[in-house]
Amino acid sequence: MKADEILAEYERLLEAGVISEEEFQRQTSRLKEQLRVRRLEERGVGSILQVDPSLLAQIVTSQVFWVVLVLAMMPLLMTAVGIPAQQGMILYFALLWFFLFLRLFRLDLRGASPFDYSLVMGLVIMPGLAAILPALRWLANPFYRLVDTPLIAARWIGFVFGVGISEELTKMLPVILVVALSRRAGRRLGLQATVMLGIASGLAFAGFENILYSEWFGARILGVAFTRQDVVLSRLLMTPFLHASWAALTAFAVGLVAVTGRMGLGRLLRIAGPTLVLAAVLHGSYDTLAVAPVLAVLVGGISYLLVVLAILAAKRWEGGSAGFLNERVL
Repeated sequence: MKADEILAEYERLLEAGVISEEEFQRQTSRLKEQLRVRRLEERGVGSILQVDPSLLAQIVTSQVFWVVLVLAMMPLLMTAVGIPAQQGMILYFALLWFFLFLRLFRLDLRGASPFDYSLVMGLVIMPGLAAILPALRWLANPFYRLVDTPLIAARWIGFVFGVGISEELTKMLPVILVVALSRRAGRRLGLQATVMLGIASGLAFAGFENILYSEWFGARILGVAFTRQDVVLSRLLMTPFLHASWAALTAFAVGLVAVTGRMGLGRLLRIAGPTLVLAAVLHGSYDTLAVAPVLAVLVGGISYLLVVLAILAAKRWEGGSAGFLNERVL
């Protein structure tokens, strides 16, 4: 008896009430599995991996397909348009972290547009890294001098109030500006969307800061040995995540200011100021302890935990779900 005849017989038995719906499903599933195995034995892999035009059209119009492809090929694509491979890898890891934050935490970007994220990243690069950060470093120069002292307490003060405050403020200001511009345009960015702005700001900062370290400026003036394997790996893999985490905390506070009233300087200082200091303390502590990997990882873990708490708070504020915590990644 052929397969279609067996299937028709099962359907007749089901209609006659001889077998139950559960038995029908069980038998037909077993029959289909046997047919698949037979086709594989007789015709090879091609019998299973078929090019269905409708399925092919669905794949090539899928955003997921193109995002993964672009992420995978980005270093080569950047090389093709004249961007050095090393810099391409730096930007690659920054963008990869962007999508990991967005997808794993299921962030609701209500009120925001792709332009908002492009704008905040552009502002971090220019004028942020080009003008604001150098100005803040000049103002904080007495603290910067402490980062090279042998006394760990003095180094910590230098890294927190010199490096931490200036860099976190450089990442925070573009978020404030984009949120304010969206309000003037009649759009209200949600709290999760504002947290994602902070993540974008941190990733842009890390990506282009790493490019500076990788070029002659970092090697000759800052004395950074970017060719060392440990420095390369930590900067490519870890600093985008850490800068994004610290910037996300300050963006969460900025978002709270925005969704609860006016964005005056006084409210920003009162509500977002302490969070900026917290981010600077975490940042400076990590930099101080970078020579002690276990302690540095502890600071990174605390930073990450605080970001998750901020994301959960943003979701609660907007009536969202914390279900992403229960999802299995593997």
